[in-house]
Amino acid sequence: MSVSIKDIDESAFRNLKAEAVREGIRVGDAASEAFRMWVASKRQSRLLDKEKMVDAARDMDKLRVQFGTMKWSGVDEIRKWRESRK
Repeated sequence: MSVSIKDIDESAFRNLKAEAVREGIRVGDAASEAFRMWVASKRQSRLLDKEKMVDAARDMDKLRVQFGTMKWSGVDEIRKWRESRK
């Protein structure tokens, strides 16, 4: 497949090309690998966020059991969790 990509950072492209030459592979193959790695890192990031959400839900369930009918806000806990992620 032949693709044209505009507005590529010149330095990043030169580095990619130099590494491809050192590895003895075509620039297109190196770019394809870079694209795959970028997508994989984004997917991994979403999985980590999902794990954090599951952990937060588990913590909230523990608090509900621990405090019973005490006034406790799950919304507040979610806000704290979101703030700690920033």
